[in-house]
Amino acid sequence: MFLFCRKSAVDYYFLKMEEFLHFLQGEMEKPGVFSWFHFVALFLILAASILVPWFTRNASEKTYKRILLGFWIVLIVMEVGKQILLAFHYGSPSYWEYSYRDFPFSVCSMVYYFAPIILFVNKDKRPKIVDAAVGYLCFITLVGGLLVSAYSDMVTSRLIYINIQTFVHHGSMVVLGVMLYVWKRKTITIKTYYRSMIAFLVTVIIAIAINLAFQPHFINMFFINPMIITNLPVGNIIQEKAGYPVYLLCFLAAMSLAAFLAYLVETSIGNAVERKKTKKGE
Repeated sequence: MFLFCRKSAVDYYFLKMEEFLHFLQGEMEKPGVFSWFHFVALFLILAASILVPWFTRNASEKTYKRILLGFWIVLIVMEVGKQILLAFHYGSPSYWEYSYRDFPFSVCSMVYYFAPIILFVNKDKRPKIVDAAVGYLCFITLVGGLLVSAYSDMVTSRLIYINIQTFVHHGSMVVLGVMLYVWKRKTITIKTYYRSMIAFLVTVIIAIAINLAFQPHFINMFFINPMIITNLPVGNIIQEKAGYPVYLLCFLAAMSLAAFLAYLVETSIGNAVERKKTKKGE
């Protein structure tokens, strides 16, 4: 009798969990580029990218790390929620089916892996590694967040939670990129950019290895699977017409150039602010 009651209670809680997950899978019209949903998201991202770095510009290192840790925890929790919802299929009966292509290992998900390096690796013992992680988030991740936030058609869907998660995630990439630069502006140099490029190449190699290891499943980490035509705008044309090696070189060159432009823009703004402060002090 006890076992029967216990089994009934377990079944009841599983049923409630399935209903809750089904509730989180509520749908809306897929938000298009420059739809009201997109405009609201862009406004919030822009506001946060200005206000968060501004109000924390003179905070201590301990405070910055707490803020970064807070962002990281929120992003991880929301990503776990996304993975669960994508794997759960409600019905009679409900079932779970995970797609390997949903695993978070893309340019945009690198914040999950590099933020802990900044948080937990001793910068005095491993300064180059920490500097590379800072550069990755300040330049590469920032660029990725900007591009996807501006052209969001590839990451939005009919699921309300996914749309909220994707804009929180990519918006946070922009906010963190700016905030980290403000925090580390006195130590960021051209070497930071070079180190971030080395880290980027390492992640690219890992992405290609994952893509090939899981063939014939449709996995396209970093959009650079040699066996699959990318769905990146323009990139798909290059890969179809010129072949994968040319496309890969173009991808690497484009990301390197975009990251370098981010370095130049952030450095120029940072130097202008410092000159203004110095002038006021005089």
